[in-house]
Amino acid sequence: METLNERQFDRLEHDFITALHILHYHRVLDAYGHLSVRNPLMRDTFIMSRNMAPALVSSADDLITLTIDGAKPTDTSNQNQLFSERFIHSEIYRQYPSVNAIVHSHCQAVLPFTINRVRLRPCIHLAGFLRPEGCPVFDTRNHEGMRLGPAHSENPPDDGSGSSGLLVKDEFLGRKLAYKFIDTKTTVVLMRGHGFTTVASNLQNVVFQAIYTAQNAAVQKEAIIMQNAAMAVVGTFPTGADPGIHFLSKAEATAASEMCEDTVRRPWALWQREVEVCPLYQNSA
Repeated sequence: METLNERQFDRLEHDFITALHILHYHRVLDAYGHLSVRNPLMRDTFIMSRNMAPALVSSADDLITLTIDGAKPTDTSNQNQLFSERFIHSEIYRQYPSVNAIVHSHCQAVLPFTINRVRLRPCIHLAGFLRPEGCPVFDTRNHEGMRLGPAHSENPPDDGSGSSGLLVKDEFLGRKLAYKFIDTKTTVVLMRGHGFTTVASNLQNVVFQAIYTAQNAAVQKEAIIMQNAAMAVVGTFPTGADPGIHFLSKAEATAASEMCEDTVRRPWALWQREVEVCPLYQNSA
């Protein structure tokens, strides 16, 4: 007889595939990027899709269970179907037992904030989960030498031979990225020239955070453009006018984040229906 846990696991697989489709529908993922969820039946493992475009994942056969220790597939026949950056997920799960879902995205709206000194900060109430002082940025260049060993710790080779190509393809870089989440208030870490990673306690919350990280980035960029355009036309702001962008304060961000956590089921229901009626997305799990 089927147990409650087994039924819950089947539902989790269905929701996992739905989450992939939602992230693609909202342009957080394209052909690249990935999602994972901790396995509630075996918490020392986690679930990802095979190495394929998220929109095309369509059944439980497309899902793979991996160990947190070493990011290895529990079924060795899946050895050649793995994402190279699965160590992002394994090392975060290893360090943070409260994290149960992770999204890694290359979203275009966020990328500009990974390559300059402008910090991505919460400027809309639906992104109160972002750190008010700005999201931290992970840079593989800061760790390449250490990854190659003591001989290169200070001077990594400049011929590209030791480069990860900005990707997190081993436990060492995964562990260094995971350290960026050491502050429990950090839910999003940007990755230089690469994208961002966000963590949450469940699938619905991590999808919410990924979508509204992208939306916040787009709004902040437009605000910066508007501000600079006004300065170019007027030359200066009127006396007494505040030329800055009005970001959320710490208190505002906390209150907004709590409100969103209480209502996350509302957008999830809409997003779920959007992908259910779109013929591109198939989900037989």
